[in-house]
Amino acid sequence: MLATLYRRTIPKKIRDVIYRAFLGDLLMLYRQPKETLKYKWYKAYYSIVSPKNAKGEAYKAWGIAGYSPYPYVWKKEYDEQYYGVTVDPENGLPYVIHNGKRLYFRRGTENSVESTYRALLIEQDKRSAHRYVKTYEELEGKTLLDIGTAEGIFTLDTIEYIDRAYLFECDESWIEALEETFAPWREKITVVRKYVSDIDDENNVTLDTYFKDKPSENLFFKMDIEGYERKALKGAEHLLKSSAKISGSVCIYHLHDDEAVITNLLSSNGLKTEIQPGYLYFEKEMRSAIVRFNH
Repeated sequence: MLATLYRRTIPKKIRDVIYRAFLGDLLMLYRQPKETLKYKWYKAYYSIVSPKNAKGEAYKAWGIAGYSPYPYVWKKEYDEQYYGVTVDPENGLPYVIHNGKRLYFRRGTENSVESTYRALLIEQDKRSAHRYVKTYEELEGKTLLDIGTAEGIFTLDTIEYIDRAYLFECDESWIEALEETFAPWREKITVVRKYVSDIDDENNVTLDTYFKDKPSENLFFKMDIEGYERKALKGAEHLLKSSAKISGSVCIYHLHDDEAVITNLLSSNGLKTEIQPGYLYFEKEMRSAIVRFNH
């Protein structure tokens, strides 16, 4: 009751200032006391002791930047910005203007779109551990496999460079938004409503099977599927070994041993790998976020 009254009577910009000033820390202490105390301890510790390695630097930045998955002091540049959210009167979907293009989000989520969009911008900042590519020009003339598409911001950022994109997304609540976002580029886009895995059945498909009758040169994998990355890669071993000019970026933080397992899996298929510098705070520890690969 009080929370509803607070949201109705206090303008959002003022609520955001209050949240950043002290309310966010109080709510975090209430909801996750152990994690909040851990964050506070690192903040105090590294105000006295100098970090000895990159992971220590990440914990220091985490203490300065505030409790979040993103241990970057520079993320405050985004925290201080406001991003306009509009509901399209024609389809009822919320959207933001992203680099001059409409990026749509799921129906009924307009209250959370600004914070979601802010997190996406932080993730794909060139300084972020979650950055998929050094420059979008790397995808010039490539076929993008956006595996775990969600809102599709990565495909939208690269749409002017790629020849075409396959959007692998099973969450039906995202399909409507994706179709609106990519309406101007329909000829380039194929939405695939199956899970990418190491088996083929009614709900799953391997990339080796899916591309059996399609051109498989010059592919770029972007893979973010909540811990199923290793299964998806096992179902793509033929592509990884035999496709010319293949490259990509894969998330390696969802499972505690993803970095070792996925990097070894890619290397065993004759691919060169490179870990994107930096860390995400995930599952109570700092983890590397992205491995890039190519022939």
